[in-house]
Amino acid sequence: MLPGIFFGNNARKKETTTTTTVNDSGNVVTDTASVSPADTTGSAVTTKVDEDIDLNGTALKGYKGGMEDQMIAFLKSDGYKNAKDDAALKTTWYNFDHVNFKIGSANQLEAGSEGQLQNLVAILKAYPEAKVKIGGYTDKTGDEAKNLKLSADRATFIKSWLDKQGVGAQVAGADGYGSQFATVDAKASDAERAVDRKMAVRFTK
Repeated sequence: MLPGIFFGNNARKKETTTTTTVNDSGNVVTDTASVSPADTTGSAVTTKVDEDIDLNGTALKGYKGGMEDQMIAFLKSDGYKNAKDDAALKTTWYNFDHVNFKIGSANQLEAGSEGQLQNLVAILKAYPEAKVKIGGYTDKTGDEAKNLKLSADRATFIKSWLDKQGVGAQVAGADGYGSQFATVDAKASDAERAVDRKMAVRFTK
């Protein structure tokens, strides 16, 4: 893996929250919480701070409109319960806001990453019927075979970490997609390519 191909550090510094939708044709639609839906430039970035996110009376620290907030809202709305099968769930991914790996590493998390993983554990324990999958993504730079391996290894690491926390039965899989769904050109700046480097989670059945 070439230096600089890692998930989320720049996105974390900007502190934006995105929900990525991948449709069956491979297109990716990214909804950035800090950008108005009508703003397609993606230029507006709003600094966010952690707030208390209500999980059935328990407060989790996270961004309003962030991963935890969106996942809990979906579960509370019975969106998961009413989904007929995995096909109804597979296009909506929730990007981790704080989970980052050290450059080039697939088993060393940056400081502060475990807090959001613990939040995911809390969500899964509160909704034991819910199952999820983990996805890893890279930008378009570097060797794609290495990108695929690194993204897969990172997704597997997260799955194993969750298993050690007692929710392994609810984690149905972990896949690495490399740059398959990256949308930003490899010649773009590192800051622009940061949106493509991420870890994400989706519900599954």
